[in-house]
Amino acid sequence: ERVPCSSAQFGSKAGPKCGARRSQSRKERMAEVNLAYLAQHGVEAKLNQLVNQMVMDKPADPLQYLADALSKAAAAPQRICPPCPPALEAPPPRNARVADGMVCPCNLFGELSFGEPIISKKDKTEHPPWYPSQGGVDVGLRVHNTLTDQSDPVPFVPGRGRRVLWYTCGPTVYDACHMGHARAYLTFDILRRIIEDYFRYEVLYHINITDIDDKIILRARRNKLLADFKAESAGNYTAVEAALDASIAAKGAKLDKKIATLAAKELPADAPSRDKEMHEDEKKAAALKKRQFEEMSASVATIKAVAASAGEVASILEGICSEAGVASMSAAALGTLLTEKTVALNEEIEAARDALDKAVPATAEKLAGLNQQSVTLGLMTAKHKALAVAMDSPIEALFAFGGSELSETLDAEKGETVADHEIFNAHARYWEKAYLEDMAALGVKDPDVMTRVTEYVPQIVEFVQKIVDKGLAYRGTSGSVYLDIDAFKTQGHHYRKLSPYSGDTSAADMAEGEGELAGEASEKKNPNDFALWKSSKPGEPAWPSPWGSGRPGWHIECSVVAGDILGANMDIHAGGSDLKFPHHDNELAQSEAYYGHHQWVNYFFHAGHLHIKGLKMSKSLKNFITIRQALQEHSARQIRLMFLMQPWDRPMNFSDQTVGAAKTKEAQFKNFFGTVKALMRSKWLEEEVGWRSKQEDRALYDQIADCQSKCHQGFCDNFNTPQVVDALSSLVTYCNNYISRPPPAAMAVYLLQKAAVYITQILRTVGVAEGADEIGFPVSNAGSESEVEGPLDALTAFRDHVRSIARKKGPLEDVLSACDALAEKALASAPAAARLSEQVVKVLTDFAAATRSAAAESHSAVLSVCDHVRDDALS
Repeated sequence: ERVPCSSAQFGSKAGPKCGARRSQSRKERMAEVNLAYLAQHGVEAKLNQLVNQMVMDKPADPLQYLADALSKAAAAPQRICPPCPPALEAPPPRNARVADGMVCPCNLFGELSFGEPIISKKDKTEHPPWYPSQGGVDVGLRVHNTLTDQSDPVPFVPGRGRRVLWYTCGPTVYDACHMGHARAYLTFDILRRIIEDYFRYEVLYHINITDIDDKIILRARRNKLLADFKAESAGNYTAVEAALDASIAAKGAKLDKKIATLAAKELPADAPSRDKEMHEDEKKAAALKKRQFEEMSASVATIKAVAASAGEVASILEGICSEAGVASMSAAALGTLLTEKTVALNEEIEAARDALDKAVPATAEKLAGLNQQSVTLGLMTAKHKALAVAMDSPIEALFAFGGSELSETLDAEKGETVADHEIFNAHARYWEKAYLEDMAALGVKDPDVMTRVTEYVPQIVEFVQKIVDKGLAYRGTSGSVYLDIDAFKTQGHHYRKLSPYSGDTSAADMAEGEGELAGEASEKKNPNDFALWKSSKPGEPAWPSPWGSGRPGWHIECSVVAGDILGANMDIHAGGSDLKFPHHDNELAQSEAYYGHHQWVNYFFHAGHLHIKGLKMSKSLKNFITIRQALQEHSARQIRLMFLMQPWDRPMNFSDQTVGAAKTKEAQFKNFFGTVKALMRSKWLEEEVGWRSKQEDRALYDQIADCQSKCHQGFCDNFNTPQVVDALSSLVTYCNNYISRPPPAAMAVYLLQKAAVYITQILRTVGVAEGADEIGFPVSNAGSESEVEGPLDALTAFRDHVRSIARKKGPLEDVLSACDALAEKALASAPAAARLSEQVVKVLTDFAAATRSAAAESHSAVLSVCDHVRDDALS
């Protein structure tokens, strides 16, 4: 007879012969019916589990083992799930073991089991119950779960075995990704690597692309209208200037009204601290937008002055120089000066902020003065940049510096005329491609599954319809569909699990959740209700639905795509801290309304904000640095190290100080790897081996073991990567001290190699280093390190020689003599036709040329060149 497909799981290789299929069709149908029966009652999964356990135990009598196990299972008391709340779906299977009050879900791998609920409190706020999963493997990892938000991490246990289902909110692809996005996606890449490569869990990683959203609609529409206006104006400078003047006036009035409203708003003394913080953040954001507006206005004024001068810009440039307090100079020289002043001032501001955090007296006044200097310097820089562009084409400069304001006005006037779906789709595809390129440049691993919202619209309609059918959502007068929060709570559910709050959703939160194109709030039953489906207005993409043409709400997409791929429950959901509310809380509500249980997500991970100059980095605030801009100044390795040196779930500052600390750490590791490699290439095996310096060698081994223990503890303690990096750094410092002992101290080279290999393995685990079991960072481009041993040894010896001369302030003529002798030695040491060796020889000869030039200056110049070749040339 035909053997069912599932028998392969029990080790059978039997199967039907092709010729027997037709004559056995009835038996095949019976087998399929029987198989469905087994699957329906969970028998197949239980037998699989039992047989797998038997294979591991290897009993002497397998049949008796199975009989005893089945008898024991039949005799065990069966715990029945408690009845579901009235509006929930049918009760879960009777054989699902769950805690009281928990309606158990299933995930991609089947039924789940949960422990007793945990109810945590933080800052007098009580979180709803969280049910820890019990069906997976506990390896000792403890994590910060936002669903409990406890100060002490909770045990991480997947739903089934070692399998981890992980969903991460992807980008809304309407513009370039900035370092705030890198903070989230690099952080989760690090956590994913630790979970997969260190703890050896099997992760299915799913990320979704938001390719239809209010921000995409507005940006695509405005770009289209601005391009059309630019073509229509056909070089008519006067028309463009008049249109931009009107846009700037309207924008200025709107900003002034916003600032006045915020200033007039007074919160009561007993207002919740959260409301006070939000109010202060709003005022800071408005002040920043006002400053950016004034810089834009100054740029446009400079452009208009250039246009009026008919190309005679000397007086304009002289005016900017006068504002800067310097003598007349060229535009290029002024640009360099302003950049240097900006860098120096930013360093002072960062230092003042650090001092303010430490309550240093009189720091607040100093910081206020520095911020005012920054405002003045920003205006001068804006004028200078506008001048440089306007000298070539004043009209192009108007579009470059005022295009955003002009496009807003055009959209208000003509936005509803843009109806072609392809305009929105092309915009999203362009920035999706840019996002994927940015992730590759940062070394972020590809997801296992990537989805797009626009490819799930029919499923989204079905998802919303089911919630409506349950009486947990309703259609508004406009055709939009909202989740009914009151009905949702009445049926035993909890709303706002991540950010518990009993009051109404604030206007700012609602605007964030509903988008700039939201309909009238008056059609809602409760201000907290949020849109599952939005009625489309003219100028917006639309799809058919039972409620009229419309488009998905922002939150619904994640519930639908994640449910389709991962099932009704997932182990990990990740995203930035700014998504906690309203996005993630709304996801939880609509998903639990749909599935009819109380826990859609077992663990929520939220990466801390990335701050710049005291505010969260954000496109809306225009205070961002794009990933591509950052990669022009810093390597992907340095950026990753910077995040590793900060707690993953806490806010951090992006500044010269944080990046500088990462570069210093990178140089420390790089130098250590180079030192150990040089020792391994030396003739140490020609001498006596073993632990000849017994006490020091044993102490070195103890340090390695201690580092391994601290790294493991760090990984287990909520992915404490700062502790891991510190442990690795301390081991490097100890090894360097061990190596630098005065002669005739003998070295245990294999122990040093062990330390270097372990450090490399950990750095590779978190994505800092690549390769197999090689030590350190890979040499650029493909090739074997054996190719470069000769010239690399020559380079090391030359650097050490000239550095020694410079440190001792010896004759610089000796440096020149060393340069003369180097070329012949380097070429002689290079293997024939070794491309990688040729690259190192080039670095060596360039280094010799730079050293020769530095020797003509000073000893410090020689030392600087030596540092460069160590830190940069061979990276």
